[in-house]
Amino acid sequence: MTKGINYLHKLPRPILHRDIKSLNILMTEHGKGFLVKVADFGLAKIRHETSRQSSRGPSVGTLPWKAPELLKMGRHTEASDVYALGVVFWELCTECEPYEEADDSTISAFVMRGDRLDIPTNIPKRFADLISSAWAHEPQKRLNCQQLLNLIKPISSEIDENKISQTNVPPVLKKNVANSDETVSPQQRSRSPERPKKRQYEIGKFLNCHFLTENL
Repeated sequence: MTKGINYLHKLPRPILHRDIKSLNILMTEHGKGFLVKVADFGLAKIRHETSRQSSRGPSVGTLPWKAPELLKMGRHTEASDVYALGVVFWELCTECEPYEEADDSTISAFVMRGDRLDIPTNIPKRFADLISSAWAHEPQKRLNCQQLLNLIKPISSEIDENKISQTNVPPVLKKNVANSDETVSPQQRSRSPERPKKRQYEIGKFLNCHFLTENL
């Protein structure tokens, strides 16, 4: 996944995906690991084309994966793609939908003031730090995709050796609370007593998967 985005960013004419999210990542078992394809390039742009766009227009992308600068009508950059990858990493280690059932205004306010989803305490610290670096509030403080790749291999090996347990995985509210009149913040949601049953998730194999650039 990260290899695919890094490939796009390092092209002679760099391409910004602009809609990275779990729904746009296709995965199938491949040997002992997974084959991953980055999909849906409907919003993708060559970088210099995005620099010509007015910052006053509405930004593209899907809200739960949008970087704070995009919520302020800023231009999309490689760092904005990296922020979205950070949210996908969070999805992988929680098996939860980001900001599930929160309304758009709550999500926007939450992200713009610098808050982030709770990272599980049961994952390796280096992986938690990687997620934090990917979704840092200031774009210039985020790692680029190549830097992420340099960190992912040793982290994924560590995760494979110490499978993620189910202790302290951030919970989410059950689907049937969607009709409730009570407004729940993303942080409150992640601390809800409702805990869906989860299977052990072997994230290490996915993070260090084999990516075929010809399948882009």
